[in-house]
Amino acid sequence: MKRMLALLLAVLLLTPLFSACTKDDDEPSRVVPDVTNPVNMNNDPNLNINNSWSDNYYAMFTYYCPAQGYDEAVVITERKTSSSFIISNPIESSFKYYTDTEQGVEEYAVNPSAMLFSYNLYEGKTVNADVNSMYMKISYVTENFTSGPDVIYTGSEVIADRNCWMYLQRTYNDSGEVKEVAYIWIDSVYGFCTKCITYSGGNVVMSWELKEFSVGNVTDDQIRPDLSAYTFNEQG
Repeated sequence: MKRMLALLLAVLLLTPLFSACTKDDDEPSRVVPDVTNPVNMNNDPNLNINNSWSDNYYAMFTYYCPAQGYDEAVVITERKTSSSFIISNPIESSFKYYTDTEQGVEEYAVNPSAMLFSYNLYEGKTVNADVNSMYMKISYVTENFTSGPDVIYTGSEVIADRNCWMYLQRTYNDSGEVKEVAYIWIDSVYGFCTKCITYSGGNVVMSWELKEFSVGNVTDDQIRPDLSAYTFNEQG
């Protein structure tokens, strides 16, 4: 039976697979960064958008968004090659694993706390073309981001041992009042967002931060989990 491969991000936001919380010291900062003296009002650090990293990478990041059920910061890890991918919550020992086969993409979902052990086959699909990772979605930056009238370059900072450009972005309501303020850190080599904190009314709406990152050294053997301990229910 041929099934359409749903976006991984949508799956993550609608299931409790990654519901465990980190320790208190991993929660996002509630302190608004000081940007009273923007460095460059012309937003000109020569932002580079290069997606070559997304074919083979390892990423560990924290994610916080109460509106999506992430009431405290969650630690998430991702490993990807051209033919396999795994996204996991190391604290809860839960994961989703995708791998290419001759028939298509096989998906294995394991969440011991929710007693979820499911299997799906997405016929005619491939990992590289059809599986979109959570980090690839939330970290995406458009090439014209810095040309926005409400985007201000504020300096640079190191995030996860990577040099990043720092920006302030404001959005407004219909009355012209500031609705949200976002502080955004963008990787200077690949142009993806390594850290983001969005505020509304002085409260954090959502945030994420890259903790560890490497490119080009992930193998399929490192990704492949031991599935022998689980009995999987095939999903319709």
